[in-house]
Order: sequence, then C-alpha cells, then structure tokens
Amino acid sequence: MSFNKGNIVAIIRGVDPLEVISIQEALLEGGINWVEVSLSEEGKGLACIRKLHEKFRQDIYLGVGTVTTADQARKAIAAGARFVLTPGWDKELIQELKKLNVDIYPSVFSPGEVMQALHQNVQVLKLFPAANLGTNYIKNLKGPFPNIDLMAVGGITVDNILDYYHAGCSYFGLGSDLVPRGATKKDKEQIKNKARQYVSVLKNAGV
Repeated sequence: MSFNKGNIVAIIRGVDPLEVISIQEALLEGGINWVEVSLSEEGKGLACIRKLHEKFRQDIYLGVGTVTTADQARKAIAAGARFVLTPGWDKELIQELKKLNVDIYPSVFSPGEVMQALHQNVQVLKLFPAANLGTNYIKNLKGPFPNIDLMAVGGITVDNILDYYHAGCSYFGLGSDLVPRGATKKDKEQIKNKARQYVSVLKNAGV
C-alpha cells in the first residue's frame, strides 16, 4: 500500500461511532478513499475504526492517527487500521511501531527531525502543522532534503492546497475543513461536496 501523488487522507476526529459510516459514504461519493481516524478520543476512535473496517474493508485505506504509544497502535491495528500516523516525532515510538509491520507516517517539524526520520528509513513524513510553517519553509526544507516525500497536515484548504503541492508536498491530510470535528450524518452533503472540490482542484491542475 503506497500513496500516489495528490492523495488526500480525510481525518475523522471526535465522531460518534454511530455516525461514522455515513461520513465515510460521503467521502467515497466525493472521491476520497484514504481515511485516518484520530485517537484524540481513544474510545470513540477505536470504535470508529472497527465499524469502518467491518463495513468497507477493501473499499478504503484505513489508518489511525494521533498515536502516541505503541499500545494504541496495536489496538488500532487489531481493530482494522492499516497505517499509523503520529502527531510528533518520537524516535523510540517509531522503532516500536516498525515492529508492527504497518506503514508509518510520523510527524516532523524541523530539519533535525527530518534527519532523524531519514536515519530510521521512514519514507513519507507528515509535516505538521503545515500552515503555520508556510510554503516558503517547505521550499527551503526541500533544499537540503530534495527527495523527501511530505504529507502536509494542518491548515490545508481548497484555496491553498495547490500552493503546498507546488512547494513540495505530495500528499495531504485534511481535517476539520473537510470533516468537521464531531461530524454527524447531517454533515454528509457538505462533506461530499467539499471532498469533490478538493479532488477537482488537484485533478484540474494535472496532479
């Protein structure tokens, strides 16, 4: 399982497990099949992962985010997650996660963290919070590290996603602008339409 340029990962956070199927249906209708369920509310997150795995299985690429311990990752993988994202850089955690035989996308913020990640042979790095760093930072970061694959997360919108793509980010994690925190089935049409906007912007730009 690997990303293609322009892949979008929808971030589901704080959603009631009873609502998550409707939200994923909206994302699929909008053209997005990569999804990260955040463990910022661990119980809800794990329950959502179970439901999504049971319902969609091979129709989506299901991952878990906001992972701060190896135990959380093990629980999420048992529930059906196939990749893991962290909110920050933690060398010891990454070494533990690599034993679990899943794809790992750790978060980095600084050149020093990028170097540490490369030394751990991590292929795709989550840059967070991307909007706080800005496109000039990303362009400068690509100077000494021209071959890193970056996923921009945090503050990405329909209006700026192409700026971050051209700055050097190949993939995007989209949170509340796509799926509102605590979204319900009432948000389904909004989520579907916003997903289509993101997909269309990238497609029209030839991504």
